[in-house]
Amino acid sequence: MVSLIRCSLECAGVIIRNVRRLGVPIMLTFGAGRVALIAVLALLAAGCSREQQDWRSAEAGDTSEGYARFVEQHPDSELAVQARARLAQLAEERDWAQAGKIATTDAYRAFLAEHPSGRWSEEARIRIEAFSLGSMPRLAPSTPSQSGGAPQGPSGVRALQLATATAPPAVHESAAPPAVARLNRAEPTEAAPARGSAARTGGNSYGVQLGAFGSEASADREWRRLQGRFGAQLGGLSPRIVAGGNTSGPLYRLQAPAAGEAQARALCDSLREKSQPCVPVLPH
Repeated sequence: MVSLIRCSLECAGVIIRNVRRLGVPIMLTFGAGRVALIAVLALLAAGCSREQQDWRSAEAGDTSEGYARFVEQHPDSELAVQARARLAQLAEERDWAQAGKIATTDAYRAFLAEHPSGRWSEEARIRIEAFSLGSMPRLAPSTPSQSGGAPQGPSGVRALQLATATAPPAVHESAAPPAVARLNRAEPTEAAPARGSAARTGGNSYGVQLGAFGSEASADREWRRLQGRFGAQLGGLSPRIVAGGNTSGPLYRLQAPAAGEAQARALCDSLREKSQPCVPVLPH
């Protein structure tokens, strides 16, 4: 815009010089320059108005086609940066919805290949791990779409408290969960092989998986973060980091033991209410 104004002023100067040679009164030259400047500013205002109008139209529609059309029409606009960012978000949302519709390991892996650090990348990794743990097929009864018509019962932290309160009978049936809890408490003072032993024992007990990471340190940091944010849900639990791997390299699953299936599902329901990914881990 500044360059156009400068150009209009130069044009006005040319008009002044030419009119002076012709003997036209100087007052007319300033009038001509002013007319030229006003004309240029009017064109600029019209251009800005068109750009704003197109942007409002793209925002109202909020579609990939609308933002792509805006970028095509105004590639050098400052708003084009926002349009491209929104295009990327819409593409990720579309791919995530498609992966969730198919709901297979390959679908979630394809999503991660396209969006390795996207908004739902961690959730995709958790679901891939849930398939490997055999948990996904048994998650169906607790999905919102299937339980929407059922009578409403306690949820969130209250459901977790009720599940924890009813868990002791299940503990008497199997002594494995208490053993895991004792193993987790002693874990910080034991050597590295003891961690692997705890992971193997955890495969036969109930729990929840809160994430999958490329390093044990990352899993530890995430546990500390989650404890600070979800103290009501995770208070009294100990982390269980299960080392594994896949085609992309080492993998460390962040898990926490639960006294039974009811507590595991209630804990995950409570965390999901706060947009925290969580998958129940069921015995193999």
